[in-house]
Amino acid sequence: MSSEPVLPSTAKKNVETIAQVEQQLLSQRSPTERLGERIARFFGSLSFIIAQVLFITAWILLNTTLIPGAPIFDPYPFALLSFVVGVEFIFLTTFVLMNQSQQMRRAEQWAHVHLQLSVLTEQEVTKNMQLVHLICQHLRLEQPAHDPEMNELSQTTSVTALVDEIGKVRELGQALSDKINAVEKAGETST
Repeated sequence: MSSEPVLPSTAKKNVETIAQVEQQLLSQRSPTERLGERIARFFGSLSFIIAQVLFITAWILLNTTLIPGAPIFDPYPFALLSFVVGVEFIFLTTFVLMNQSQQMRRAEQWAHVHLQLSVLTEQEVTKNMQLVHLICQHLRLEQPAHDPEMNELSQTTSVTALVDEIGKVRELGQALSDKINAVEKAGETST
């Protein structure tokens, strides 16, 4: 008989905190953003596809001779249908872009929270490493006290220096990628 794993109370508290933050972010949306999100959700649904198929099928049936006696209101080969679908596409695109913009803002907010927590965690770990280093010195434990990696890790990490280093590595990687692409193009043109 297997029992369900029990979630520790601290984990439950974290889940509740994250849910509260998410609810707060959702409640900060403007009425326009909420409407845009609902419309974009409908445009991305199977119901919308079915509605489109029924609408276009009805339009074709009413504007061809398939239904005898039906009045033809789009006498040119579906010019009005093309116009209606084009306008619909403009609105669809606008609502999708609005929804993506709102999702990007929410992702940026979460990324900022993650960054703040990571910086805080780094500070806490550094302080713990410094404390361990002091305990080792107090207990006269030579091996850990002279470990260069432990000494290095117990120093505060400069976030700006880290960002600069990442930027340098990215630039080198981009330069290398550009060089490889140039060599490949030169090889293609010579063959």
